[in-house]
Amino acid sequence: MIGFDLSEHQEQIKAEAAEFAAKYITPRAAEIDKTDESPVDIWQAMSKAPFQYTGMNIPAAYKGQPRSILDQLIIIEEITAVGKSPVSTILLQITGLGTATVVNNASEALKKKYLPVVASGQKMGAYGLTEPGTGSDAAALKCKARRDGDVYVIDGRKRYISFAHESAYIIVFAQTESAGENRGISAFIVPAATPGFRVVERVSCMGLKGHQDEELEFKDCRVPAENLIGEDGKGLSYALRSLDQTRTTLNAGFIGLARACVEESVSYAKARKTFGKELYHRQSLSFPLAEVAAKIDAARLMNFKAGWLHDRGEKHTVETAKAKTLATRVMLEAVDLAVEIHGGFGCTTRHIVERYYRDARIWSFAQGTPEMMDYLISRDLFGKYDL
Repeated sequence: MIGFDLSEHQEQIKAEAAEFAAKYITPRAAEIDKTDESPVDIWQAMSKAPFQYTGMNIPAAYKGQPRSILDQLIIIEEITAVGKSPVSTILLQITGLGTATVVNNASEALKKKYLPVVASGQKMGAYGLTEPGTGSDAAALKCKARRDGDVYVIDGRKRYISFAHESAYIIVFAQTESAGENRGISAFIVPAATPGFRVVERVSCMGLKGHQDEELEFKDCRVPAENLIGEDGKGLSYALRSLDQTRTTLNAGFIGLARACVEESVSYAKARKTFGKELYHRQSLSFPLAEVAAKIDAARLMNFKAGWLHDRGEKHTVETAKAKTLATRVMLEAVDLAVEIHGGFGCTTRHIVERYYRDARIWSFAQGTPEMMDYLISRDLFGKYDL
């Protein structure tokens, strides 16, 4: 039978996530947006009991507190909606991006060495796929890694790398000499203190303050051969598998932000009067808001299906792409409508929807643009074809 009620356990973790957000995130949201400083204190709070969110993608054997993806979707949506600061949701995303490739493909020695560091909240793990000239076309990486005896020498740059300056290691995807269908891309763990690696710059963005765009440089960066994750030449498949998982949890953040926009809009529309009546009497505003509310529920159900498939061990690339398309567009629609409902006030820093607008606009490009999701879906409809 198909059921739509949350279990008692899921209701509990939903309440815990709301409690965490209200206590640790909401009071800091405006400050984070103003200072643009990484909220490391929130990351550390996430590692404490009973939450232990920093370990929710990590098996118990490596000090993790594993949770199903479906449970994570509930937690992340609630933290985003209640916390009013998407950058804190990105901290949760790092627990997946910075560990999934290691959990799924790395040697036992690498898992034991690096996963407990993230699970305990000591340091994050960064995910280095995107480059200055390479985004959606992940196979066209320019970063190189050549074998030199018992080490690999890495040269190149990475961009849009979340929290690299706070991470114990970077998962680096680079071109190697391997050939074949995976185009010679391999994955490596590069410890943050490795000579030849540095964070070149941190570029402040219009939204998601506290996150920042970090560009990394690898110049004659030598890492032990045992830091190769899995097999040489299979890094692209590892990267795409990880993104299937983390896109699903990212969608939950988009849905949470859309929900926050609706809640803020409803509150304002009840309080604000024009021509003697509250705004919600104006169908030009209330009807579009009703449609957004319906689309939020649709996106959540689609995303729950993707998470359910993941937890069953089934492939869900297309389902996750569909959910991301829906979640991205409803988030952008919700935030645009929220500003419209607030009128001119919505464009001032006196109202939170101004911040939501900036956050949503830049967040929508994370882990694959809406157009790339449409491409994945269309390939499923028409068969594989080149762009």
